[in-house]
Amino acid sequence: MKRIVTTFLATLFMIAGAMAQELMVREFRADPSDLSAVVHQVSDANGNPCALVRLGLAVPEASFEGDIIKSEPKEGEYWIYMPEGSNWLNVKTSQYVPLRYDFPEAVKANTTYVLNVMPKPQEKKGLGDLVPVTLPARAGASIGGMATDQGQPVTFNMIKVKSGMYKMGATPEQGSNEDDEKPVHWVTISKDFYIGETEVTQELWEYVMNSNPSVIKDPQLPVTNVSWNDAHEFIRALNQLTRVNFRLPTEAEWEYAARGGHKTGNFKYSGDNTAEEVGFWYINSSSRPQPVKSLKPNEIGVYDMSGNVWELCEDYKNDYPKKDVVDQFGSSPSKNRVRRGGGWDSESVDHLRNAYRRRVEENMRERSTGFRLVLTTD
Repeated sequence: MKRIVTTFLATLFMIAGAMAQELMVREFRADPSDLSAVVHQVSDANGNPCALVRLGLAVPEASFEGDIIKSEPKEGEYWIYMPEGSNWLNVKTSQYVPLRYDFPEAVKANTTYVLNVMPKPQEKKGLGDLVPVTLPARAGASIGGMATDQGQPVTFNMIKVKSGMYKMGATPEQGSNEDDEKPVHWVTISKDFYIGETEVTQELWEYVMNSNPSVIKDPQLPVTNVSWNDAHEFIRALNQLTRVNFRLPTEAEWEYAARGGHKTGNFKYSGDNTAEEVGFWYINSSSRPQPVKSLKPNEIGVYDMSGNVWELCEDYKNDYPKKDVVDQFGSSPSKNRVRRGGGWDSESVDHLRNAYRRRVEENMRERSTGFRLVLTTD
């Protein structure tokens, strides 16, 4: 079979090299509920109690400049003690351009402050925020010396998700008491990636696999009744056709994209606080999957991450780490992988929340389980 050339492949390797990356402040605030500055009190040169700045930065061996009495790494963050009235801090690392941050207001004694710093998203040349991938019509039989087309071209879109940092798990807007969504922790997504604008459709599955396992068949419905192993077979076949490496999203990538990436509006569901605006479940699905892109997208233009079909992730379903991590991946072997997002037959709207997670065995096929693609370009 002739190799497929896509508009995506024509530009894939034109990405410019990254320049020295900068840091940016995502959050600075006093936290009256955190008594660390009092319980672990440090005094300044005059014997007065200091303020404590808890700096969330997923970079080892950072150093600091400013009016600092004491600084120390502590469980994935840095604790920096500063005298009352201090109003700036320099952050230096071996990986990033130094960052100077001027506090909105001078710090106060016996008060704990939260300061979260993340890599500034980098702009890369060569690919846009939406990349169409076109698989042309395949050549069929020869009639009178002329090749006939077998089927129609299939195009699907990949949406750019810029690198960044976010709180993963049972954050306040999720309203969750699920133990497997705790502890809430900062996750750094260190590289930009592309995620499917929609779930993999039956049209795309049929093109690649010449079959359709879905119970209700329609080209514009998401493919369903597929297992984690089936999804990997599909991805292997697609990668042979396109000569690039599509894959399943990691659980951390999936939740970051569902939350809207660096454009997050901190919604409960993917793109809204009202489930029916963005997702299908048993209340509004008419007891069947619905065509992709039927409801509104989230902040970065991705559809259906809440509801319609459960979506498979690459990870094993592991407990969450108790510290901040970079590019989190559930790598401890178990018989269960992760699925996310809820489905058209979910009886609880809770399943559609951005942080909700459930297990799935690798060979399990269900009528409301599908998946979407991810691609990393470097």
